[in-house]
Amino acid sequence: MAEASAYSNPEPVPAASQLSLLPFLSAIDGYLTERGPIEGLRTTLHRTMTRAGKAYLQQTTPYLPLADPLWKQKVGRTFPIDTGIIGAAYSNRKICRTRRYATEAELDLALREEQTSSHLPKSWLAIPFLGRQGQVVLVLFSECKVHNFFADDDRVHRIVAMTKGFCKLIDWLEEDPFDNIRNFPLPSGSPTSGGMPLFKVQEVVDALEPPSFRKLDSFNYEASAV
Repeated sequence: MAEASAYSNPEPVPAASQLSLLPFLSAIDGYLTERGPIEGLRTTLHRTMTRAGKAYLQQTTPYLPLADPLWKQKVGRTFPIDTGIIGAAYSNRKICRTRRYATEAELDLALREEQTSSHLPKSWLAIPFLGRQGQVVLVLFSECKVHNFFADDDRVHRIVAMTKGFCKLIDWLEEDPFDNIRNFPLPSGSPTSGGMPLFKVQEVVDALEPPSFRKLDSFNYEASAV
């Protein structure tokens, strides 16, 4: 149990890394809430990082919309590589989401078969960002309590287009970087286990390719003296 509890212990995420991701994440949130607030919506990014030779998924940004006054305590939390839908996106290197259900009652029944909580979200989305060697660098995670929200193909296509644009920008900045900001490589590690499994209501999206970086193997921007 000691090791399991360590998963939630936050480790620092460089401010430069957070600042490079937050404007992009805010744009995603702005698109999703274009027509008004979405019940239960929260969106964040995780990065692959290593602790004591083991790979984890680390929450790299706060949840948006930013409503939690304790958000700084959640940034930096680490999770086993096989945790839920972000773990499925990591292991499959594919976009994952909640599958479409004809009615909300059908979805609720399927959820009750897996969980006893009545407060679960209704829709999830996880998008892996691949590195130049095919490894997972980041995972976008979003959830809400709106039925079939991420089962909407057009909505997911638009989000993926935004993620690919972000990858292009970061690759361009790697070729012509800012002074005194550098992406320090993170070591690779062996995958951890012990997270929650993927729900049966969730599916892998094979028809849509995930975003990828041409220049990055990990995401760890920090201030640099040179």
